[in-house]
Amino acid sequence: MRGWLKPSKLVAELCALVLCTGALRAQNPTSFYTLQPRVGFYQMAEKGWEPLTLHLTAVDFILNQRARTTVYLGPRMAGNFLGVRAGYISLGAHAGIQHQLSPKLTLRAELDGNAGGGGYAQDGDGWVLGSTASLIYGGRTQRFEAGLTYHYASGGMIGGFSPYVGLSRSLQLIARPATDNVGSDRKGEPNAVALRAHVGLYVQPSAGRQPYGDPEGDRAYPFTMFGAELSFEGKRWNHALSLSAAADTFGGYMLVMNSVTPKLTKGKVQLNPQLYLGAGGGGRSIHYYGGLHYGLGLEGALNLGRQGRWGQVYWNHQFMFTNGPWNYQADQVGLRVPLAVARVPHANEVPTHQAVPRYTLEVGVGAKGYRSDSLWAACVGGEVRLLHKGPLSVYGSTWWAAVGGDLGAYAEGLIDATYQLHPALRATASGGLGAGGGVNHLGDAYMLGAGLEAGRRTRLRIQVWQGAPSRVSLGLVYRFEQPIAGVAQ
Repeated sequence: MRGWLKPSKLVAELCALVLCTGALRAQNPTSFYTLQPRVGFYQMAEKGWEPLTLHLTAVDFILNQRARTTVYLGPRMAGNFLGVRAGYISLGAHAGIQHQLSPKLTLRAELDGNAGGGGYAQDGDGWVLGSTASLIYGGRTQRFEAGLTYHYASGGMIGGFSPYVGLSRSLQLIARPATDNVGSDRKGEPNAVALRAHVGLYVQPSAGRQPYGDPEGDRAYPFTMFGAELSFEGKRWNHALSLSAAADTFGGYMLVMNSVTPKLTKGKVQLNPQLYLGAGGGGRSIHYYGGLHYGLGLEGALNLGRQGRWGQVYWNHQFMFTNGPWNYQADQVGLRVPLAVARVPHANEVPTHQAVPRYTLEVGVGAKGYRSDSLWAACVGGEVRLLHKGPLSVYGSTWWAAVGGDLGAYAEGLIDATYQLHPALRATASGGLGAGGGVNHLGDAYMLGAGLEAGRRTRLRIQVWQGAPSRVSLGLVYRFEQPIAGVAQ
């Protein structure tokens, strides 16, 4: 689903990244830190069914990159792309440790937790816990890994041991050139570099052919998706992680996509090709016509200000295919906000950069519960705050059902706002998409809510909803104040 910065699932992408920043306080300020976007594949057996073949998208945030033994954590999303259960999709987080055996060989051990479901089993899914042991081979940037995973789901129907293979790419956050031999790419900052990134919101009018339940064969059906993306800039190509959800027609259908854009043109106006790979599904929508998604696109972008300093308006046309009899074309229109991703030094440290401005990214994680006579669910999730001015704060959030009656595949992506009434009391307003697990499963997935939030760092939130599983929700959110990114200027 989608929210403002973090829409449906993740942005989650940045959510878990900042969870780890508390551990950075003991680090040497001359160290450098990296993100590792990762794509992998593994299976989970299901009793009486074909195994789930999962496409994994994860982001590792490396805490002590320069040490021989490093620790990391980050968000992860998985989607099943083959068989009857194609369309299963889950969101979660992982934490692990890596030990370097040789210059090109590393041993990894990881634990993960997820929430999700769907793909022809609307009410039997929920939380999934797992572990992975693998060997990583490669240099400082491109890496290949292979190992063994074990997972167990709340219902006991999904899980077991499975081989795992994956690819990852390291993206450096910040460095001191005097010690790491890295130069600055920002004038006036000779002692640091910050990773350039964008956070984007988009709307995607689409037309799909041969959707589930079509009695008349090959027909085109219009549908609209909303989403958010995190895009990493490179010298020759950009890599984006995007999350989106259908708002109508197939309400509850969700996509987790990786896209690569070779940079063939530069300047204020750009026109570049794109490659897509991801997984989709969720809820009861389209059942096994979810699964693997792949395709081509053509993107045009207009940079607002010099080199997109104030943002970027973009459009792209996509030709997308799935492993089933469903294909679609889409026109995506959106706005990207530039970010400078780097650790903010503490007051007692030697400053390592000057790239993070006053509007910084803050993250919260927590849980939210719904309860009515016929439905209940406990959702885990997080939120990312990008804009804060005076008493008003605007942010994005995503929530996923981990346990609950028939809501094992329910998910939300919201745009939220709070207005401070008192130092420890705020009014809240939320709107976005919520579907899956039998909620709004074949129609509009819009939802609206309002309420009150009490507390400072730990916040208790009660909201009244329209379009949600029940009329009232109760949530508890812990806010992390240490930022790692800000709006680039």
